[in-house]
Amino acid sequence: MKKLIILSCILLGCSTPAAKNKRVDMKTMQRVVWQLMQADEYYTRVSVVDSTWKADKKNIEFYQQIFDLNKVDRVEFYNTIDYLQRHPIEFKELMDSVNELSKREKK
Repeated sequence: MKKLIILSCILLGCSTPAAKNKRVDMKTMQRVVWQLMQADEYYTRVSVVDSTWKADKKNIEFYQQIFDLNKVDRVEFYNTIDYLQRHPIEFKELMDSVNELSKREKK
């Protein structure tokens, strides 16, 4: 029994870092970041008029809806953002692609 507990702790301990390192692909990140930016803009405009939105934390609901829509796990998204912040060239590429997407959407 003692060996089984030790073995399960080792296996669970080994699987945790792999889950922490999972990242979202750049195409999906581009779409999600663009949608999050749009949701933030909408939330900012509406919450100025209706202060209950801030109390209800509607922006968090929007974020979760966007994650669900794109089938992205919140933890994986934030892991990817953390990774990109440590790799500024890749982060710049993401933000440039989001900028291009916004230009296409405006046309």
